[in-house]
Amino acid sequence: MLYWLYDIPTLLAVGLFAALFVGVCWIGIVLLSSRLVPMVHHQPGLNEILGDYLQYFGVIYGLLLGLLAVHISKPFRR
Repeated sequence: MLYWLYDIPTLLAVGLFAALFVGVCWIGIVLLSSRLVPMVHHQPGLNEILGDYLQYFGVIYGLLLGLLAVHISKPFRR
């Protein structure tokens, strides 16, 4: 099914996936921004709420990354 992915070089695959995801994000922004801006533009305190969510995500991401680093380094300590 997707066996052709194994035949292309790694850097090319990374570039293709990055271009695909960034392109999808840009298309979504262009298509949805005109509809979403009027809905969220007049809400006071939206930046504070967004900041809280981003801080929470950063803490969880940092904890998971730390646990992953500890888990990966265990086999090399022997």
